[in-house]
Amino acid sequence: MYQTNSKINIITIALKAVLLSTLLFFPANKGLSDPKTWENLVERKNLFFEKFKNTPFNGKIETYWPNGHLKETGIIKNGKKHNLWEYYYKNGKIKETEFFTLGTLNGTSEQYGSGGQLYIKAMYKNGKLDGPWIYIDPYDGWLYIKGQYKAGRKTGTWTFFTILGDIEKKEIWEDGQKIFDSTESENS
Repeated sequence: MYQTNSKINIITIALKAVLLSTLLFFPANKGLSDPKTWENLVERKNLFFEKFKNTPFNGKIETYWPNGHLKETGIIKNGKKHNLWEYYYKNGKIKETEFFTLGTLNGTSEQYGSGGQLYIKAMYKNGKLDGPWIYIDPYDGWLYIKGQYKAGRKTGTWTFFTILGDIEKKEIWEDGQKIFDSTESENS
């Protein structure tokens, strides 16, 4: 019986040692590390690194205004902005949202006035404007301009509206060149 108890004690001690060393070398919160600020990072060759480290940073960035409101938040993956980034005004209201794929704008980008109202909505593909683009008056909330981009260039019909929602003018764009302006044709 003494021999069995000593084997159990040795096994227990060994298991405790393994558990303790695992906790020391692989902390439970390693994957959930605290967000960093830009002051913790340096930029080298268009990649972000933690200061004094040679591997590109992976983690969350959060910065705050002096009044305590969130200023900016987003993810860095392999040293580049990735996924959703949000920027805020000092009053705590959203200022802008952007989507990145490893440092390149991809997806919807929205800009907001200081009161929280949307005023620009655009689509990006591979870092260039590509898709619908709208401008809403930031003070009155009326749709002012609606158009389309393709590979960073205006394309198709661009419509400008009055405050009452009537069409003020139209432009037609092809490969970044304006080929028609309704106000010019009216004056001819």
